[in-house]
Amino acid sequence: MSKFFRPWKIDEAQLLPASVQDYVPSGHLSRFIVALVRESLDLSELIGSYRSELGQPPFDPRMMTALLLTGYASGIYSSRRIAKACEERADFMMIVAGDAPDFRTISEFRRRHLQALAGLFVQVLKLAEKAGLVKLGHVALDGTKIKANASKHKAMSYERMKKREAELQAEVDRWLAAAEAADAQEDKLHGNKRGDEMPDWVADRQKRLAKIREAKAALGACPNRSEGRCFHSG
Repeated sequence: MSKFFRPWKIDEAQLLPASVQDYVPSGHLSRFIVALVRESLDLSELIGSYRSELGQPPFDPRMMTALLLTGYASGIYSSRRIAKACEERADFMMIVAGDAPDFRTISEFRRRHLQALAGLFVQVLKLAEKAGLVKLGHVALDGTKIKANASKHKAMSYERMKKREAELQAEVDRWLAAAEAADAQEDKLHGNKRGDEMPDWVADRQKRLAKIREAKAALGACPNRSEGRCFHSG
């Protein structure tokens, strides 16, 4: 009996969305963060730190800020993992609009603007919480509005606000410390490489087929292949 399957259209050309933002749902975390960065944050300190120079222009600080914030709010702290997500995940690909920075650029941006980014990230968490969100990515938020209309509640509300701001600052400090630790550890392991690079022959069809044929022949010549015990000396 013949079997019928849905067609696998991996080689079929497709029409792309009109906007890169169409790759992700309208209510997705990444789109919310992009909107906040573009519409509600003052990035003049970051932008003002750049000077016109010859050569390749730097990445837009707004894009880099949105990229880091999305990564950290999603629990991704490693610059290498963020760079990889820019190639593999639609939400990160949307943020960079197909022009992804490498992991060195990501880590250097964080280190260069560490203090300014810390303040911006706390501001984002405060805005999200004040707007009524119960979480931003994996970060739990209060989601309740502080009532301070009556004078007897003002002192209590102020103390609560200061305590909550300190908690949000601690969360952002944890992000940045985790990012630095992850990058330092991976730099030690991988040096100037990302660490997950495939061999060059993988991308070349003829070389790939030859390698696989060699591997299959080697497995076929091994008497213990069914037990996973094939060893070759020399």
